[in-house]
Amino acid sequence: MKKSNLIFLFSSLFFLTFISSIYPQFGQNKVQYKEFKWKYIQTKHFDVYFNQGGQYVGEFAAVVAESSLSSLTRNLDYHISNRIPLVIFNSHNEFQQNNILDEYLPEGVGGVTELFKNRALIPFEGDYEKFRHVIHHELLHAFMNDMFYGGSIQNIISKNITLNFPIWFNEGMAEVQSLYGLDKKTDMFMRDAVINNYVPPLDYINGYFAYRGGQSFFAFLADVYGEEKIGELMNNIKTFGDVDMGFQETYKLNIGELSDKWLKYLKKMYWPDIDTREETDDFSKRITDHRKDGGFYNVSPVLSPKGDKFAFISNRDDNFDIFIADANTGRIIEKVVKGETSVNFEELHILTPGLTWSPDGRKIAVSVKAGSKDAIFIIDIESGDKDELPIHLDGIFYVTWSPVNKDVIAFVGNNSKQSDIYIYNLKTNQMTALTNDVFSDLTPTWSHDGQEIYFNSDRGSYVNPSSIPANFKMSNYDFDRSDLYKVNINTKEIIRQSDSKDYSESYVMFSPDGKRKLFISDKNGISNLYIQEADTSGNQIERPITNSLNPIDQISLSRDGKKLLFVALNEGGYDIFSIDNPLEKTLSVAELPLTDYMIKRKEWRAKFGTDYTDDNVNYNKTKDSSLTEAKDTVTIENKGDLELHADTLKLYGDDISLNLVSKKDTNYSDTQAALDSMYRFNKNFSVADNVNEDGSYKIKNYKINFTPDLVYGNANYSSFYGVQGVATIALSDMMGSHRIYIQTSMVVDLKNSDYAVAYYYLPKRIDYGVELFHTARFILYTFNTGNGYAIDSLFRYRTFGGDVSASYPFNKFKRIQGSLTVMGISRENLDNENAFSQSKTLIIPSASFVHDNTTFGYTAPIKGTRYNLTAMASPKLGEGGLGFTSFLGDFRTYYKIADEYSFVMRFAGGYSMGPNPQRFYIGGTDNWLNREFENNTIPINNIEEYAFSTPGIPLRGFNYDRMAGSKYALMNLELRFPLLRYFILGALPIGFANIEGTMFVDAGTAWSDNNALQLFEKVDGSTRMKDLLMGTGVGARAIMFGIPLKFDVAWSYDLRKFSPPKYYLSLGVDF
Repeated sequence: MKKSNLIFLFSSLFFLTFISSIYPQFGQNKVQYKEFKWKYIQTKHFDVYFNQGGQYVGEFAAVVAESSLSSLTRNLDYHISNRIPLVIFNSHNEFQQNNILDEYLPEGVGGVTELFKNRALIPFEGDYEKFRHVIHHELLHAFMNDMFYGGSIQNIISKNITLNFPIWFNEGMAEVQSLYGLDKKTDMFMRDAVINNYVPPLDYINGYFAYRGGQSFFAFLADVYGEEKIGELMNNIKTFGDVDMGFQETYKLNIGELSDKWLKYLKKMYWPDIDTREETDDFSKRITDHRKDGGFYNVSPVLSPKGDKFAFISNRDDNFDIFIADANTGRIIEKVVKGETSVNFEELHILTPGLTWSPDGRKIAVSVKAGSKDAIFIIDIESGDKDELPIHLDGIFYVTWSPVNKDVIAFVGNNSKQSDIYIYNLKTNQMTALTNDVFSDLTPTWSHDGQEIYFNSDRGSYVNPSSIPANFKMSNYDFDRSDLYKVNINTKEIIRQSDSKDYSESYVMFSPDGKRKLFISDKNGISNLYIQEADTSGNQIERPITNSLNPIDQISLSRDGKKLLFVALNEGGYDIFSIDNPLEKTLSVAELPLTDYMIKRKEWRAKFGTDYTDDNVNYNKTKDSSLTEAKDTVTIENKGDLELHADTLKLYGDDISLNLVSKKDTNYSDTQAALDSMYRFNKNFSVADNVNEDGSYKIKNYKINFTPDLVYGNANYSSFYGVQGVATIALSDMMGSHRIYIQTSMVVDLKNSDYAVAYYYLPKRIDYGVELFHTARFILYTFNTGNGYAIDSLFRYRTFGGDVSASYPFNKFKRIQGSLTVMGISRENLDNENAFSQSKTLIIPSASFVHDNTTFGYTAPIKGTRYNLTAMASPKLGEGGLGFTSFLGDFRTYYKIADEYSFVMRFAGGYSMGPNPQRFYIGGTDNWLNREFENNTIPINNIEEYAFSTPGIPLRGFNYDRMAGSKYALMNLELRFPLLRYFILGALPIGFANIEGTMFVDAGTAWSDNNALQLFEKVDGSTRMKDLLMGTGVGARAIMFGIPLKFDVAWSYDLRKFSPPKYYLSLGVDF
């Protein structure tokens, strides 16, 4: 009997759907430690969701969202058509536990907007100005989703919308709108990029540069052509359905031409600074060098008490790790923490540095993400012991050890609505809050005597807790400031040290005698070092000691005051620099020249409406100094769509009230009147029963309500199958915790079709799934009759049943999962109705343990280890049942040799036993497009082989099914390296980026009888391989049109000779 053709009905979900439950997939876990209890409030345009303890920030987000929407509507000349859901989390740790997105969201992701339901997910991280910025930023994405895509992926599919925005447009527009044009951080970033000549043309901008470069580009457009043109641009893009045509119509220039003008504009802006400012290498010594060491971040430097070494955080080895280095040379002494590979050090807080030495120099303390929470670990430098402090807060940042008391540590702790300064006594295990109010308190540093802590805050004049009104709301307060304060650790008295909205001062350090104070200030538009000291008359004066081109951050001063370390952005990365005798350093100028941005700062903010007063929400932001005397109000005026009683409506108690004054009595623009008219007739914005009688928002309990994420279908005609129809339906609730998937690929009738339905229950730590499935596959067999004739027969294999699965993650890196599958399989000869048909019913329990702490490179892991161990069985039911027990293992470890060079070892195997053991076959590679079967034969002789034949691949140099048995072992060794950065095929619009190469050796065997296994044999006096197969070769990897392609050429080798080459073209990424 010879099998010649395998005919598949391809579908995206369910070729043997149960296999995904039995055989585990690699990947790290997204653990939901908290069981969320959601509630929500409704404003005119938003549904704002929050969980336990999140009402305060939820209500704040509601006010900010309405104000931000009004700003976007005015600036971009568009009115949204659909309500926008905002999902607010109390902390970044909670944000990482969401079920709306399956991706893990690391520390650098401050918010995200998805397109299935146009939901914006935003965590509160203890800083109200940052929270406002992220809300405004994410609303721009939701705004654009509504404007260009109708607010959902479903609308994109149904209307066949092909418009696609480059990342620099999406993120740049969000930043320029939410930061009101240009801002200091982007100005400093772009100065470094321009002066060091690494600004790419717009078409090549991606990653983090897309945020800063995109913002700079749109700020350039507003400055040169006028901010009103940006709204015109958006509407032209909507009209033409093309980004480049939108630019051409608006500016009469294409994107490439505007990109050139932008680059010239930047050079004119920043190049003059070379003559008036100094580069960091001119006034300091470079201690780390990301250009040579790898990575881009060398941050959080802290000098040891003796000043001879320092600790810092770096991603020079891909993950963020903690190193100890020589303070004079930067030579690495040791790596004390390997970050991002274990549950205790899942993330190091690089954006809010928390690394500090004990005053005796024996230990360091660090704040980290550890599982469900943030934590502080004390690390003994000599022994390497790591002890966690028993602190439980939503977030822990900026850890700093007392310079005089080895038992006291200070840090910033966050809860669901505020960040405060805490101290912790290591001897008594007592934690004390030095501040306890709604304001954002950040960056604590100690005075020289350990009696006071300096910190930044947006509290204004509120230094006395008793002066804060009981009904105080941050949504009605001017929190866009960061002044310097100090608090006494014994009396908790707070004293204000600075007062300016135009600049901030931070990271205060003291001379050994406490008489001089070093700090960072961005007074001139660039973060520089300043010193405060007494002049000859005894008056305290401030003077700069650096005039840097590059922003300075995160300073550390030695105890004797003779060495200072700082971090600076330099040539696209962050490095650590040192200054000797900083307290004696002087400049020839008393004031640093202002940057171009600082000169035009008010212009920028006016262009994009930072002072714009929403006619719906009238912000009367009274100065904080008068808040104790007069009550602030935020008036929300009724436009006719709310039928409420004026004498009873209040929004936030006494702080914010609804004003139902008639339009006739107010000064509304024609634009606002048109907007109100539009919203009045849009049922999406006719919200009923959303406020209480006192005017506060009604808090509503969250209810599970399934709505479609995706509904898609198409039909086609096949000469073989006739009419075929494919349909996909995905439903979920607003939080993504309950999901239903339905997929069908219908052919002729139900017996010949594929269909599946699945439900996933995800609101708790254990994830559950229930699946029902049916698949049909067809194999054309050619039978030789023996008299010179051949007969073709088409066989149909059907698989149908269901499974229940569960997965329990221990942490981000380890999980256990299991399933119970009940499955029927059948085999029928469609060309001979009288032929014998087979069918079997199976019950298959399985359990797996999976570990994965790998770090990914371009398409595959580059370092770390991943493995899984699986056990599965099928008890034999009746005479026709199948009985087997199988154990499978797959171990992979990755070694980074150098940048973009890695070495991989993989060991895999399977062992099956019982009356009907599984069949393992080796040879070939996965998704092999030009595939070849050994002896031109597809290895399916019966229904159990169809259902349970399992490949051991890759084993290149051989065909599929080169060897088979109930046991197998496989080893793969690979060296991976870069081939080409970019490859363009002449004038054709086809190209590849980052083509990678590989050299490999594969070896394996499969057998059934242990006694018969013979790996080597002697032939003519020489040794050759018998049951052991080995192949070696080279390959290339590329991604074309978003599809990962692999090309390999391999030779088998038996210790005596190499075979002719065998070629493999396949889809997918490397293991």
